[in-house]
Amino acid sequence: MISDFISLVFPRTCINCNISLISKEEIICTSCKLDLPVTNDHLHPQNDLFQKFAFEPKVKSASSFIYFYQRGITQKLLHHLKYQKKKEIGFLLGTWFAHNLNHLAIDLILPVPLHSQKQRKRGYNQSEFFARGIAEILALEVLEDGVTRATSTTTQTKKSKLKRWADMENVYSKASDEVRNKRLLVVDDVITTGATIGMLCNRLVEAQAKEIHIAAIARSK
Repeated sequence: MISDFISLVFPRTCINCNISLISKEEIICTSCKLDLPVTNDHLHPQNDLFQKFAFEPKVKSASSFIYFYQRGITQKLLHHLKYQKKKEIGFLLGTWFAHNLNHLAIDLILPVPLHSQKQRKRGYNQSEFFARGIAEILALEVLEDGVTRATSTTTQTKKSKLKRWADMENVYSKASDEVRNKRLLVVDDVITTGATIGMLCNRLVEAQAKEIHIAAIARSK
């Protein structure tokens, strides 16, 4: 009764279509959830995302939950997650996506770090909440400080692939000894060229990580 009363006074609505959510729905309605542009990357080990990291033998898999489209439901979810302080979106998507990863042997989950200045401004790392959603389902530990982002970069959205890789070359510090001989799941919110995670993987390999698996909320098609 209390829940129904709160919903009446402060109605919960779908982020995508704005209709009222029923009691068991979270963030988006069932209809919009069914319309999510899922990639099914986990069913195709040699998928397009994995090919971005095929240069590194220790990267064993790569998958994203949904495709990113301009002005689509994915963009709305990510906008609310990153800029509207809707941290629960990252956690929820992580719990949904985790079921696609339960075939992997993983020791630790490592969210892609933000630079400290950007994290202070935003108040949180959106990738960490995605990681925590996955960890909740798979009963794994999240390693928050496995790698530090040493320098901040400007937005990568409109840069060429070559420019993105050049910008990321020295952006991460040495990885923690905690990753040594560990099978890691590295998670991010969006992957486009793969420059951000590619350079992070270099640091993990230098620290003698055993295996690297990559997961993201979304990727470009």
